[in-house]
Amino acid sequence: MNEVYRKWGRSVRREGERLVRVDEAGEAIENGLTFHARPMADMIELAAPDGESVDAAAREIESIVKPPVVLERLFVSEGSVAHECNDIRWTETLRRVHVAIARPPIRALLDLADFQFDAVQRVASVLLRVGGERDAPKRIRIAENVGAALMLSAKIEKSQSAAAHDGKGEPIGERSVNGEEPPNWFRPSYRLRPRRAWFHLRARSFGDIDPDAPEAIALLAPIGERMLRVLCVDGDRVYPSTVPIRPIVAAGPTDTWYAYGAGAFGAELML
Repeated sequence: MNEVYRKWGRSVRREGERLVRVDEAGEAIENGLTFHARPMADMIELAAPDGESVDAAAREIESIVKPPVVLERLFVSEGSVAHECNDIRWTETLRRVHVAIARPPIRALLDLADFQFDAVQRVASVLLRVGGERDAPKRIRIAENVGAALMLSAKIEKSQSAAAHDGKGEPIGERSVNGEEPPNWFRPSYRLRPRRAWFHLRARSFGDIDPDAPEAIALLAPIGERMLRVLCVDGDRVYPSTVPIRPIVAAGPTDTWYAYGAGAFGAELML
């Protein structure tokens, strides 16, 4: 039996000094053996994304970054999306921000899911006084935005948070994450076959976070299998460092959601 998934979207993003608006619709048909995706001509009525907020958010980030620190890459967007699968229809509004802030050759990467820029402000500020490479500290505190990026692979107790719909329109239940196959389906695009995934991961709080430990406040490169390349703040010292992914000895979850995988909440971690 064929399963038909349809998606309609309206988005606005800032590119340079221009706002780019895109309307798009597509469908995917699969039967367990084959998967076909194609664009659709028909659109439905969707709320218009807030272009003024997108432009204001981009300009706020641009105002934060001061020479000799430079803004190498900036992506700010908002989208209104409708989905339909198995006769279930649901809608959502999405915001995404990707920022690359550099004091060459050091480049900090930040990915956010709302227009709140405290992390951008902090990274841009400390890059003004960044020094040379240092060895990884023996103990390190991981800021919540970096912790969210680690959540999918982190070997700690964590749970899936409840939400109304997965990629097939089914409800997402709150449950502990374990070695079992995830019960829900994640669909990042109509062009890709859906896959099973844990949604909206949240760390279980345990252990003690040492507020005086050096802190990793941003990734400097994508996460490796065994290493983290991070920007560290240790008192008055700011430096890049490559940190081995050691056992996590403490976790403190936050309520800020990040769009890593099928979603993860921030978590301050101790390695």
